[in-house]
Amino acid sequence: MLPTNPRRWRTALTAVTVLALLGLTGCSSSKPSTPSTPAPATADTTPTTAGTPSPSASASASGSASGSASASPSGTPAAAVTVTIKDFAFNPVGVTVAPGATVTVINQDDTAHTVTSVTDGLFDTGDIAGGQTTTFTAPTTPGEYRYICSIHPNMHGTLTVQ
Repeated sequence: MLPTNPRRWRTALTAVTVLALLGLTGCSSSKPSTPSTPAPATADTTPTTAGTPSPSASASASGSASGSASASPSGTPAAAVTVTIKDFAFNPVGVTVAPGATVTVINQDDTAHTVTSVTDGLFDTGDIAGGQTTTFTAPTTPGEYRYICSIHPNMHGTLTVQ
């Protein structure tokens, strides 16, 4: 039965509008948000060895859309490494670098992402807009450091410093 009181009409219309807007915001992304790899069973937020925070990330405005991520083929840590973000995933998921190495992050997605240490304050790139590149400095203390995209926490990777 429809309301006959004008106040009830306004209330009903407001409720329908709010529900419609909430439904639309849930459909605003054209990319899937499925995890690239299963989430770990526990949330270990400390590096394997005690460490001191490294300098914060520094952003650059380079629009490079190419790049690959790799450590040196011999298994020794690379002085610098590149992590590519594409299809809501870090590639590679695990990288090994030397203490204090520069890590370049290339976002090949259309949406913003971050590379944020699970341990607060160790490293955080801030938002990297789609098609942009930034760098950050790896911690100086050897250990294994987990990171996520703080915008899409199902994205995760590991930075090994040795």
